[in-house]
Amino acid sequence: MFQQLKNHFSWSLALSLLTLTVTSSKSVELENGITLRDTKDKFTIFEDGSVATDIVEAEDGSISWVATASGGAGGGVSFFMNENKEEINIANYESVDLEIDYSPVEGKWSTEAMNPGFCLRILPWDSSGLFGGYEDLDCFDADSYSGSLKHHIDIPSDFAEKIIKSSDFDSVLGFSLKFNDYLRGNEDGDQLKVKLKNIKFNAKKDAAEDKAFDDGLKDTERGTVVEINYPTRDYKVNESDLTDADKYKKHAWVYLPSGYDADDKNTTYPLFVLLHGHGQNENTWGLSNKGRGGKIKGYMDRGMASGEVEKFILVAATGIASKNWGPNGPGTDVNGAGVFEGELRNDLIPYLRANFNIKEGRDNTAMAGLSMGGGQTFNIGIGKCLDIMSHFAGFSGAFFGEPADYIAMVDGNKDFDGLKIHNLYMIYGDADILVKDSFPIAIEAMKKWERIENFEDYMFPGGTHDFPVWYKGFNDFIHIVFKIKESNTTDNVVDNVAKNTNKEKCVIKKIPKVIKINN
Repeated sequence: MFQQLKNHFSWSLALSLLTLTVTSSKSVELENGITLRDTKDKFTIFEDGSVATDIVEAEDGSISWVATASGGAGGGVSFFMNENKEEINIANYESVDLEIDYSPVEGKWSTEAMNPGFCLRILPWDSSGLFGGYEDLDCFDADSYSGSLKHHIDIPSDFAEKIIKSSDFDSVLGFSLKFNDYLRGNEDGDQLKVKLKNIKFNAKKDAAEDKAFDDGLKDTERGTVVEINYPTRDYKVNESDLTDADKYKKHAWVYLPSGYDADDKNTTYPLFVLLHGHGQNENTWGLSNKGRGGKIKGYMDRGMASGEVEKFILVAATGIASKNWGPNGPGTDVNGAGVFEGELRNDLIPYLRANFNIKEGRDNTAMAGLSMGGGQTFNIGIGKCLDIMSHFAGFSGAFFGEPADYIAMVDGNKDFDGLKIHNLYMIYGDADILVKDSFPIAIEAMKKWERIENFEDYMFPGGTHDFPVWYKGFNDFIHIVFKIKESNTTDNVVDNVAKNTNKEKCVIKKIPKVIKINN
């Protein structure tokens, strides 16, 4: 399964590949650009949200770049709707017209590949770019190997509703033009040169003026995002063989809910550990201390402000427990992912509890992940760390082996006797070729597992192995996480486990408080 994930979602194009060359000359009249309500303006590149190389803004106003095939995650460039980065209301628009030139890079195109394909992605107000929080408006194919293409897209009548369902508002920050290398015969590394000349968003007749974005929240109702660098080591290396080179500090993002006060030690919060997929890293979920912080921050802010979501602290970490973790790493070290238990138990959770006001106990700890991270949630979270956490979610997670064997393995662990899974949530897309055969079988088995107190699942119609499915899953899960349906006595069970000297591995290591946090 991990090899499949590598082939289909290597995500080797990190944002660090982005290079931008801008010419200083500007035509008096714009030949090319973005048109809104019959007013043409120059393109404004969303640099942090783009994944491409050789980006050039030409004198005629067009933008060109090179996008690279990456197992379905082919790159592209993102743009703001307005130069001042203000949103438009997508409900006010009925269609889009675009004009591009394209050509495969010589020597960088598989002979088995189809003619180039493209996806026009719409970026809601909380999107973090090409792969963060988008909604596909249309995917379309070229009629020839290279050339020019004009394409008209009618915006479906329910598209604004789709954006609202994803982001609670119909405010749109921008758009992306992506190289569609998904199941089209492209090999990883195939490259396509693209030039965007014009794009026009056509307003509906008598459409209202676009409104400035306002989510209705006060600043005091918004959480904050900080960066941490916690000490850990390469868990692929035996402890007796460790050298200084095997020890390092590792970067992660931490979300702190509104009202969090570091000095208020009497107010503590549950902890949620969130993992990425194969070929990804701690940045992939889009959580950031820049801009609006990404889509999942919006979900948490709004959910907690409404009271529908319990307040918690979340860490978005890299699940590669080896020197190959990064920073901004490729996330492809499968063996490093397999030994993440040691880092999770001995380093990450103890560091967070030493530096933030976090509640103790397994009932106040959750773990979730997408794709490979979902597999780690099943195999490490439930399979090896059920003594320290009790809430789990797998978003298109890699599920290994037969569900009956998996359940028997967990139930056969005497350390876990009496420990309930309070919440388990699973989601997948019915068009996801990686998990659509295995995931439904696992879901049916989980529904019957008596260890689970609350099980919820969702099949995303038309969903592939991609972020619309995973963001939906995240938002669903935060509405149930840390809510326990039944009273229980598992704290006594954990105490008994901790007292058994032969089961020392089940205890989270305590570490001294670290005063300085790298923000």
